[in-house]
Amino acid sequence: MKKKKISKKANLIICAVAFIIMIVYLVFVDSIDHVVAALSKINKGALIICVVFMIGYWLSEASTIHVMLKSMHPKMKFWNSWLTTIIGQYFNCITPSSTGGQPMQAYYLVKFGVPLGCGITALLSRFIVYQFVLTGYSIFTLAVGYKHFGDDLQQKGLMPFVLIGFIINTAVIVALIAIALFRKGTLKFANWLISLLTRMHIVKRPIKWRVYFTREVNKFYNNFKYLKKNIPLLLKSVFFTFIQLTLFLSISYVLYRGFGLEGTSLLQIISYQAYVLMISSFIPLPGAMGGAELGYHGFFKDIFGEHYVNTAMMLWRIMTFYLPIIVGLFFTLTMKNKGIEEPQDGETEKMLYDMEQQTENDPEIK
Repeated sequence: MKKKKISKKANLIICAVAFIIMIVYLVFVDSIDHVVAALSKINKGALIICVVFMIGYWLSEASTIHVMLKSMHPKMKFWNSWLTTIIGQYFNCITPSSTGGQPMQAYYLVKFGVPLGCGITALLSRFIVYQFVLTGYSIFTLAVGYKHFGDDLQQKGLMPFVLIGFIINTAVIVALIAIALFRKGTLKFANWLISLLTRMHIVKRPIKWRVYFTREVNKFYNNFKYLKKNIPLLLKSVFFTFIQLTLFLSISYVLYRGFGLEGTSLLQIISYQAYVLMISSFIPLPGAMGGAELGYHGFFKDIFGEHYVNTAMMLWRIMTFYLPIIVGLFFTLTMKNKGIEEPQDGETEKMLYDMEQQTENDPEIK
């Protein structure tokens, strides 16, 4: 338990240091007078709308998790789905590559009385839907908006980054589709790749990796079967996820209008925000620190202008990164006061391992 707490504190410290660095950067680049002047010009109602959008963002994700869990566990309460969402957002923000969210959500769902298998199925299904909707969103904005702002991306030298992010996300989708349609073929390919990397002395423990890939493929395959059997549920999840992403991606437009700026369309700002999210999601740092800020500045510098872009970036990060940490920490401490402790060292891993064993022994995936 001690190790777990130290790790969590270290991540929180990193996030706090990142916030301080961002403020120091703003002061040195823009000067404190400039920042204060920019903040004084933004419509305070826009900030309230941004907070409302973030609440809607959380509610949309909670709705996705809830409709999935409700179909398997009818006693599930929406409040617990809300708490699960906030917990996931909190641990995603303070762990590298957002790796801590799902395990902690699974742990707390069990504490809420949800069978582990139901919780894992709902969380993985939600991840699958999210990846498809995000990639679809990016394809749509790139296809529809390219004729309007494609030249702008080319001139700024940002198109290669957009394409790289798009290729990576598309590769994830292709991998998921391969698992859904060709489970055995995917496993054969994975085993061949592991053997190749072993001969190249890149992989040193091939058996461990084969077991890992087999379990992961089986888990995702089971979740695809679950979604395929529940089309109305899938459509509801896609709808809520679409609302979730739209609210999140629109926050920069609210800030843009809040500064009294105009001339750039909602479509362009949502598109650029989607590209920033798509590119930065694979940076292996809590909250994609550094990469998210650089990406935002690169895409939005000309839209907000030199006078507002850094202040807009600060407000965007506060709303989308630091606010979830504050809210998540509050609810985590609240549950602790009610007797629901954070997992001890290794407890979450043991739960997930038990679920993997169940998946491996499922006769339907043999």
